[in-house]
Amino acid sequence: INSDYGPIIININDICIGKFISHLGYWAKDDIELIKQLIDFLLTKKDSITFYDVGSNVGTHALAIGKTYGNKVKVRAFEAQRQVFNMLCGTVALNGLNNIFCHNLAISDGSFSKIKIPLPNYFEANNFGGLELIPPLRSDNQKMLIDNSEDVNTATLDDFNETVDFIKIDIEGMEDKAFSGAKYILNTHRPICFVEIEKTNVEYLIDLFKG
Repeated sequence: INSDYGPIIININDICIGKFISHLGYWAKDDIELIKQLIDFLLTKKDSITFYDVGSNVGTHALAIGKTYGNKVKVRAFEAQRQVFNMLCGTVALNGLNNIFCHNLAISDGSFSKIKIPLPNYFEANNFGGLELIPPLRSDNQKMLIDNSEDVNTATLDDFNETVDFIKIDIEGMEDKAFSGAKYILNTHRPICFVEIEKTNVEYLIDLFKG
């Protein structure tokens, strides 16, 4: 469908992000506007930056940032659900965005391993973006209709061994694990971090950032 930032592929059964886009034009508009203000600030200091979209889902943040800034911002978009990842890649292709790099990975605290993740029933009404790959501290998606499971490769953010200027992360309770695997990035590059904390170990994250 057409969105505020161009054509985007959604699942018509998605009762959250997909529904917002189809009814209101986009998802997380306020968050994206704040992120753009922060990127504008970063671009006063550097000609180009690298933006990590961890838990990209169908690519709303990646599309908005990639479309707005072009080659001034390199985007890495990480999505663990293969079916959703395929929609993300399709949206990037439809919009001709060569500054977005898509990765079908579960970002965690360990590399080169696999975790078995539950798969939603993509043909029934579900909040696909709320899928919890592992049991979080606080779940809000117990009504998810699970259909199957499959293995997904894991990686750490440090594996990419590059300068990172901004990390947006929303991975349903695995945020603490992801930042545990990003200590080199945090210590070396001091990126701006925009983090969902609803389901994760907030105390760990606060201590980590204080350190």
